[in-house]
Amino acid sequence: MKIVGIAGSMNTESTTKKAVNIVLEAAKAAGAETQLIHLAEWPMPVYDDREDTSTYPEVVHRFVKTISEADGLVIGSPEYHGTLTGALKNSLDFLEGRHLRDKQVAIIGVAGGSMGATNTVNTLQLIMRNLHAWPLPASPSIPSAYNAFAADGKLKDERLQARLEQLGEQLVQYVEAMSVKLEKQVQ
Repeated sequence: MKIVGIAGSMNTESTTKKAVNIVLEAAKAAGAETQLIHLAEWPMPVYDDREDTSTYPEVVHRFVKTISEADGLVIGSPEYHGTLTGALKNSLDFLEGRHLRDKQVAIIGVAGGSMGATNTVNTLQLIMRNLHAWPLPASPSIPSAYNAFAADGKLKDERLQARLEQLGEQLVQYVEAMSVKLEKQVQ
């Protein structure tokens, strides 16, 4: 089983990347192979709905292939002006329903303020449902992210750390359950 995480921040010292890594580490401990896509390291062009998609740069094709081959996803975004980042939305625009159909998706929101990233989480759930994916019911949000992490990359709030770790474990369980269900449908 392969779980791919997408950190939707362009900041090289991203707290979103740290949060996604916590979930990926928990998924790995639960038996999954994991990979992180940090959008700051994947320079995607602006999606322009061109008819000949073969003319997009190689990074776009690699992104679509990586997501298509994943069994499940972890998607995290900082909240910019009340929603997900433009970089993340742009990258998701390259995907179609066939790339995400029946994939389980763990969603995380990261906020600079004390209110959390509820709008980001809700918007990502809506986008995933429109792409025929299954967002997990638990979608934690990290408030005041600039001060939320310890030097070792873990969250200072032990309960929030445990929630993210549980999210990674649940993602693996949901992917396994969906796999069994899909196998039964084929028989």
